[in-house]
Amino acid sequence: MTKSVMDRTLRSTLGAAQRGLPMRPLFGQILTIYLKDQTEETRQAVLQIVRNLDEEINTKHSDSAFIVGFAPALWGRWVGRDIPISTEVLGHGLQFTDTGGDVLLYIKAPSKRSAAEIVATFIQQLHPLTNDIQNIPLGKRPDGRVMGGRYVDHISNPNDPISLAEDILVDSEGIDHGASFAFTQKFVFDWPDLNSQSGDALDAVIGRRPNGEIISQQASKAVNAHIHRAHTIDSNRDQRKLLRQALPYDESDGHASREEGIMFVALCNEQPRFEKILQSMLGDRPERPVDRLMDFVQGQGGSYWYVPSARELDVSGVRPGDDTYEDPHWKVRSNNGYMYYNTQDYMHQMAEGYYVAGDQPSVRVLSLLSRTFNHWRDGWMKGEHFPLLPHLKDLLHLVKKDKVPDSILERKGLANFATLADLLSSPDSEIAQHTGLVRVAAGELIVGAIPDFTLGRGKEVVPYLDEEETMAAWLKCQLNEWSAMGHIVPNYQTLVDYGLGGMIEDFDRRAAESDGEKASFYISARDSFKGVQAYLTNWAEIARRAHNHSTDRADKANMADVQKRLQRLVTNRPASFHDAVQLIFSFHAALHLVGELTAFSRLDQILWPFLENDLKQGTITLHHAQEIIDCLWIKIGENAFVNRAFIYDYRSYGTTSINGLGGNFPQGGGINQWVQQVTVGGYKATDSDVPEGGANPVTLLCLKAARRIPVNAPSLSLRVYKGMPKEYLDEAAMSILAGGAHPVLYNDDKLCEGLFRSGETITRAWSRDYAADGCFEPMMTGASEFTFGNVEPMAALEQALNQGSTYGAAGSVHLRGLKQAFRSPVTSKIKTFAQLQEIFLQQLGWLINRSYSVILNAYGNYEGICPSPMLSGLLDGCVESGRDLTAGGAKFHMVAPLCIGVANTIDSLYAIKKLVFDAESARVTLPELTRCLICDWGYNMIEPFQDKSLGPASAAANAVRYQELREVALALPKWASGDQDEEVKELGTWFIENMVRMCVDAIRKPSMALKPMLERIYEKYGPDFEFVVTPGVGTFEGFVGDGLTCGASADGRRSGMPIASDMSPVPAPQDLPPAPAHRNIYAAMDSYKDDSVAIGISNAAPVDMNIPEDFPLDQLQKFIAAFAEGKVGGNLITLTCADLETYERASEDPEKYNLLRIRMGGWTEFFPTAFPDYQEQQKRRQYFEV
Repeated sequence: MTKSVMDRTLRSTLGAAQRGLPMRPLFGQILTIYLKDQTEETRQAVLQIVRNLDEEINTKHSDSAFIVGFAPALWGRWVGRDIPISTEVLGHGLQFTDTGGDVLLYIKAPSKRSAAEIVATFIQQLHPLTNDIQNIPLGKRPDGRVMGGRYVDHISNPNDPISLAEDILVDSEGIDHGASFAFTQKFVFDWPDLNSQSGDALDAVIGRRPNGEIISQQASKAVNAHIHRAHTIDSNRDQRKLLRQALPYDESDGHASREEGIMFVALCNEQPRFEKILQSMLGDRPERPVDRLMDFVQGQGGSYWYVPSARELDVSGVRPGDDTYEDPHWKVRSNNGYMYYNTQDYMHQMAEGYYVAGDQPSVRVLSLLSRTFNHWRDGWMKGEHFPLLPHLKDLLHLVKKDKVPDSILERKGLANFATLADLLSSPDSEIAQHTGLVRVAAGELIVGAIPDFTLGRGKEVVPYLDEEETMAAWLKCQLNEWSAMGHIVPNYQTLVDYGLGGMIEDFDRRAAESDGEKASFYISARDSFKGVQAYLTNWAEIARRAHNHSTDRADKANMADVQKRLQRLVTNRPASFHDAVQLIFSFHAALHLVGELTAFSRLDQILWPFLENDLKQGTITLHHAQEIIDCLWIKIGENAFVNRAFIYDYRSYGTTSINGLGGNFPQGGGINQWVQQVTVGGYKATDSDVPEGGANPVTLLCLKAARRIPVNAPSLSLRVYKGMPKEYLDEAAMSILAGGAHPVLYNDDKLCEGLFRSGETITRAWSRDYAADGCFEPMMTGASEFTFGNVEPMAALEQALNQGSTYGAAGSVHLRGLKQAFRSPVTSKIKTFAQLQEIFLQQLGWLINRSYSVILNAYGNYEGICPSPMLSGLLDGCVESGRDLTAGGAKFHMVAPLCIGVANTIDSLYAIKKLVFDAESARVTLPELTRCLICDWGYNMIEPFQDKSLGPASAAANAVRYQELREVALALPKWASGDQDEEVKELGTWFIENMVRMCVDAIRKPSMALKPMLERIYEKYGPDFEFVVTPGVGTFEGFVGDGLTCGASADGRRSGMPIASDMSPVPAPQDLPPAPAHRNIYAAMDSYKDDSVAIGISNAAPVDMNIPEDFPLDQLQKFIAAFAEGKVGGNLITLTCADLETYERASEDPEKYNLLRIRMGGWTEFFPTAFPDYQEQQKRRQYFEV
């Protein structure tokens, strides 16, 4: 690997500091010097000793270094500059002791001997100048551990040049540029008390385990652990770091295993930071400190110090790269060069210039990323809950109304306005401040904040229904004000074409020309958009305050530019690429703030005309455009939950309904599902016979951002197509190797055809203008509403085997199980596999019709309860018709029956065929196999299927028989696993063809049972209303939850265990150790070549694949190119890059692998955040290679 050149400005900043400042100490000596006088002669003598020491070390001890500090008041007098400090907390004198001093010398060396030799070169010169020199020899064990060798030290230190420059070194245009402040304290350990504690108790005191793993700081358990109390945030909710360089000293009572104590040394660029941390450790009663470590240590001496810059002292400065070190604890990363396991290693490698691709993010971007990573780490220390928002009736003063309007639409518009204009964006709002929604960094190119609202955790909104209305909505459909689904694609092209001012004028004009519900719709849309205007105005004020607060000229200029941009965008259309990015992000953030979690649309198609024009005008460079997109990526992904122990559940019975009905759906896998998809690439939206490729330079900017910015959101979707230029496909391959399954790959030639066939109203142009909706479902951009319902083929197979009942709940309560559909023949009457297939399809037909029945009967439920005027304002059809999207106003009405567990169903059908009906391989009768499955392959021998009166021997014998049968089932070829078994492939094609046909025919050729439901909808919304039917297979994150109700399946899966995600091959069984199979990726994708998959599953058929970290880049590029050309089966693939060994290590030490990301069915999740069931399923997914 070739080292790149570090950024010049960063190199200059680091070089201004004393050379010894960043050096990681192993051995050394600390000298606290008390001078006889403070005269100019003494100053000159001390400085000459320091310069001589600098020369001595550089010429004879190049592996050593030193830091020199001075009492701030003394140095201030010597140089004629005021250096104020605060000593209120240190001066309490209970747990810490301020013993003062004039000069601090910290010698750092590789051995005790070297340190002593260095001190010997100058100590005699100091004696004539001093009254006292307190000298403490220091040194670590070879393993770097402290407290009797139990703990790894310093692992939370700033680990990269960016953090050193921003948190440790003074940033100034004067001679003190590169200076720092230090705090020293000699602590003595109370070994009798320490020895009385168990290991777990000591770990809780520190907050880490001996291997360095952080202990989740749950309030009820470890809120007062040392690392928690030493973790503080500033007024901007940023955690500012210290550079800790403590070393142990002496031995306690002559015991080599027990150091006497530790000499604590820390540095930072703001002296009050020390006081704030000490105050946090002490709490309100210094005599009873809250930091539990204070029970076992006592400070005996130390002080605050000013550490001058190298220039002030005329000594050697830091040599970036040579003198900036990475802590070995964090030095773990993938050998492929693109994938980083943890934030500390990522920051160090990128800032030092070691990135294999050589195009690491700019210093600005790395600085913002460092801030983001700090916010993530806050999640290990504390959990903060988003508060309930006040009712609209209590906010009338904000919306300038005397009473709550009668119209639900108008209420929602006012609730949106109050949320955006005040509650969640005003710089003076306590709620906004508390939740971090108004934090800003002066270097940000894109400003704003996404709230902590996700599909898994829920959200908070302003209520506007009264108690009677709330009860009525609950009784009708369990919906409420929290029920807005979002999860569709706004038309941001309209936003940038007209701007907020132009759209509001249009709403006002239409409202004046309308009455009734139409007028209310336009009024609610106008009020919502005025809320966005107020949001921009608030952020302009936030930028103004940041400008005034900043001392850096570049930051001040940037914030002034941001302020002007936001003020323009309040009314005007964007005039530049930068304007367009900011406006789109601001509206996106506003949608999330009002509870409408939505995606970004085809960002490259919208932004390229702006960038193209700016490039022609010479007002931007591609480098700066990349920086803007990188900043956008950070803003989208800056909120993330890394510690599931602090996950707070905001969901109510109605939160984020998916089909017009409230209730519960799996949440645990959606903790970090922010519904923030960006779609790029793909064909242009034309009606021409020959499609035209739409990939452009913004496509490449987004792909590079996804590769270099390791966030979980946005999830990037890349639409590939025949003839797509190689540079886009190659960049996609590099991004995939960086982890996180970015980008997801869609095949346009297949999906566009599938969408074109999905409805009569879909033109070629519309079929080519799709985007991911927030998970993976493609929908016509900015013109679609969407509803779906699950269909469970696995349940249909259970019912076919069990007379219309699912057997997961079979036993003494429900006997043969839960009765779901018609009573089909008992298994003893099923004589052929073809007969079983026919019964299975009949049962599946009942479930498909039931799913549609739920959807159709609930259609329109949102209207009058939870409308979406703000989102509707950016949907084609809604503004034209004057109807909210919840009232059928969108241009397209997409409905998707999602068949889950497809691979498990195919493998189970195949296993039944081979185990029961195939003469060459049959091992069991169908009735016996059914009993075996009801008894969970012999692991749950239940009554009445195993008579307990026969005794345990009978049950054990049958259990052994069933478990042996399971081994046979597990060894059978599996669908889509590259086994090249034509029989299982043909069975899969048979099932999928029938599944797709039945899903479409249920709407196009409805049964007499469904027909009245459809006619009711058509009559209400007019003759042009059409359901666009897009069959799908999405489990999303539900592969764990959806498996809970499924009994054991004939493919070898145990009862209640997870199913395969989406359209993916089945994983290895969850009850067996993870030993996933390694398959040929091309052979596996052959199973997806049939049109029933590639075109018929027009809601997309995601194949979620694991690939090893050493997958050759050139081979991955070839595979992606083959997929783009249609030579590989399927219409959507996701490739998660990580080895099983990496997952195993991440489970043991999540902090060290906090950047490890996985595909969760519809988005990307941090592996350490995922609950164990999800982690274990991921480990068992098959690996695909070439």
